[in-house]
Formats: sequence, structure tokens, C-alpha cells
Amino acid sequence: MARVLFVTIPAEGHVNPTLGLVKQLIENGEEVVYMCTEEYRERLAQTGAEYRAYHLDEHLFRELGLNPTEFKHPLNFTEFILRGIIEPHIPEILKLTENDSFDYVIFDSLFCWGGDILGKRFGVPTFCSVTNLAFTEPLSNIVEVFDTGELDIEALRDRVTKAAQNVANICNVDMPVIEDITRQYGQYKIVFTSREFQPDVEKLDDSYIFIGPSITPRPDAPSFPFEQLRSQYDKVVYISMGSILNKDVEFYKFCFQAFQDVPAQFVLSCGKDTDLEPIADYIPPHFIIEPYVPQLEVLQQSNAFVTHAGMNSTSEGLYYGVPLVMIPLSSDQPIVAKQVEKLGAGILLDKNELTPELLKSALLQVLNDTSFREHAEQIGDSFRNAGGYKEAANRIMSLFSKV
Repeated sequence: MARVLFVTIPAEGHVNPTLGLVKQLIENGEEVVYMCTEEYRERLAQTGAEYRAYHLDEHLFRELGLNPTEFKHPLNFTEFILRGIIEPHIPEILKLTENDSFDYVIFDSLFCWGGDILGKRFGVPTFCSVTNLAFTEPLSNIVEVFDTGELDIEALRDRVTKAAQNVANICNVDMPVIEDITRQYGQYKIVFTSREFQPDVEKLDDSYIFIGPSITPRPDAPSFPFEQLRSQYDKVVYISMGSILNKDVEFYKFCFQAFQDVPAQFVLSCGKDTDLEPIADYIPPHFIIEPYVPQLEVLQQSNAFVTHAGMNSTSEGLYYGVPLVMIPLSSDQPIVAKQVEKLGAGILLDKNELTPELLKSALLQVLNDTSFREHAEQIGDSFRNAGGYKEAANRIMSLFSKV
């Protein structure tokens, strides 16, 4: 039995895909110490892992203005990774595990260089949990950026360099080239998609292990009035902009205007902190609106999915063969959306040119043109054939036995 350290970031799209893998590793006889923030303790405890929480400094995030929609330069993303994730958390994680030994480390891709530091500290193999698409260049180079305007790039580089040097000094490691901080992917990469969905897959070597999305039941999913889904209409449309960038009430107003006369049952997941009161008068009667819905179960009954094209949501929709209308907002979402559109499983809309008319037209296309559903189902087949979390656990343990 091996002892495993599993470290990830506090985000739904990064934690949820790991649940099945953690549980499977434990069922296979491994001992897993899982580290994330306190809010995920109960969810991860149900896997059988030993849970240890590190502290999330939300004030730091607000102070740094680390909003993915506001990045103006690739180094903004490097700063997000370094000052928001690596610098505050890697020293704390090392302190919380200073009396431990591990046989291998699995770390989230957004820990990047931090995961490499953990592997070197324990002197063990490293596996990177890639819950987004795998990239052939540093993540900071592929993040959507905006006009730099009056951004002081030299000051930004100085901040990043100072933070990197601080981490190197505290952890007693060499500081990488700044551009390489987001490139550190570990010895092996567990990629939660299929080879068929991965762009430029021919550029990736055998250290990339494609296992498909990890779709597992979520015991903390809320109740939902499923009996209402087809009580009046034959088709169901699900709308969700994720768990981070879901407070844009003007977008929801667009949806209400665009879909007010579309004969379908709409389900909108708006987020627990989103105030829809200012646009309450615009809500059509055929909308079910909840702060949080059991997404997997709703998707299984949906005919179309209006989404921000986050990797987790996109994968879950396609896993169940649901065609997509995509309005990417930030980060890698435009790349994910372009791949879906390239494979014929959805329509990509530009958030800066969005109108109710364009939104309605795109939805009607994916609802009425059966090719979108057919291509979504083909991708879903490739996801299931990749093997999922059981395959990931078997490959990890097989590789470890050879290391």
C-alpha cells in the first residue's frame, strides 16, 4: 500500500473530477491524504481520504484583483498562480506535512511549480491532475488577455520575480525562469478528457494519460423538481455559467429576452450569491431558477446546454451527449469552446457581440439540427471509452510500481 499526497485548488471544476479517482485509489488499497480548503472537507471525507485543510486568504485575492476576466497581460496569470496559489499555500502545505512521508504526489495543474516543489521535497514521483485541456506551452501564454493600456509591465514582472524568489528561499529550491512557472506539469499527467477531444494531441508524449471526464454521483447535490421538466414542454434547456463567473445579471436578462417565446422548459442555475431581484420582472414563466442544481441529473434530461464552456461543465454536457451553446468568458474557455465547435457539437458566440437575437438563433440551431446532438454523442462515447477514474487509478499504480 502506497501513501499518497493529493493537493488541489478550491474550485468546483478542479475538485469534482478528482472525487472518483481518490475513492478508487483508496479502494485499490492506497492511503490518500487530500489537501484543499475547509469548504471541501465534508465532500472529500466521503471518499475515505484523510483530509487536511489549508487556509485560503480571500483578502489576498481581493487585494491582488485576481479576476480571470481582468487579466491584461500573460504575467497577470503567472502572478495569479504564484502569489495567489503557490506562495501562500506551498509553504503551509509543507508545514502541515513536515512529519509525513509519501510514495507519490498528485497535484492540481494550477499548482504548477508548487507541485514540482512538493515532489522534490518528498523525493517522490509526481502526477499532475489536469482537469482542463493539456497545453503544449505555458498556461500563461494561452490565457485570453486584454489591452495592456497603462499597465506597468516592469512592475508586474518585479512583483512576480520577488514572489518567486521568496518561494525559492523558503522552500530551499532553485527559482525557475519566470515563463516556466506555469509550465511545471510533473513527471506524469492525468488528463481528464479523451485523446479525441484533446487539441494537438500528436504534440503530447506518453507522459500524458487521457482517462476521460471523471463523472461520479454527488451526494451533496440539492433536491430538484424533476417532475416539472417535461410537464409542459418536450424539450429542456439548461443554462449555467459555472460557479465563479455566474453573477452577470445582464446576461440572464439577455436569456430571458432571447428565450421568452421558445417552447422549452428552461433551467437556470444562477449561483447562491446572485441577486436576480433587479430583473425579476423579466423572468418568463417557463424558467426554473435555482441557486444550485444537481447538474449531472439535469444534463441527462437536457436537449441543449447554454454554458461558459468551462472544462468541467463542457465535459459533463458532452458526456451525456448534450449539444452546447457556448459564451466563453475567460481563461481557457475560448479554447475549449473552439474545440467543441470544431468537432461539430456546439456553437460558439462572442460575449462582446452577444445579442438576444444571436443567442436565440444559436439555441434553435442546436435544438433543431440533429448533427449537433450526433457529434456530442460521439464525443461522449470517446469520454466513456477512455476509462475514467478507474483507468486513472490503475495507470497511476502501474506506473508507480515501475518508478
